[in-house]
Amino acid sequence: MNDELADLSIIVVGTGLIGTSIALAARERGARVLLTDRDAATLELAVELGAGEALPDGAPDGPADLAVLAVPPAAVAVTLLDAQKRGLATVYTDVASVKAPPLAQAAELGCDMSVFVPGHPLAGSERSGPGARARTCSSAARGR
Repeated sequence: MNDELADLSIIVVGTGLIGTSIALAARERGARVLLTDRDAATLELAVELGAGEALPDGAPDGPADLAVLAVPPAAVAVTLLDAQKRGLATVYTDVASVKAPPLAQAAELGCDMSVFVPGHPLAGSERSGPGARARTCSSAARGR
């Protein structure tokens, strides 16, 4: 583990393949990572794999630097709205493979779009869930 992200706190919402892979990569670089998922068993497995700590119920002590919304495209807007209402982070991004519908829905819901940076996973697998995670998922996408 190195400490290049030691001053960074990240909340990952959704602990499937992409969310767990992102969390593992961030932890390996020293970031503090909190995890949340609507599926308690999936969250528990991601925690057991070392992807981070479970986000306590309620509002966090203070906002994280970044919240990564690792949820399906249809859930991005409502998840962003909920995360912003809870004050989870200063900046938000997602990993949805499409942008137009989630962006339109988020704007319609009244999300603060000035702190939302749409993203894309750039890597993935035909498998799903935290058990399919890859510590090198982001490295593989960069060709390393």
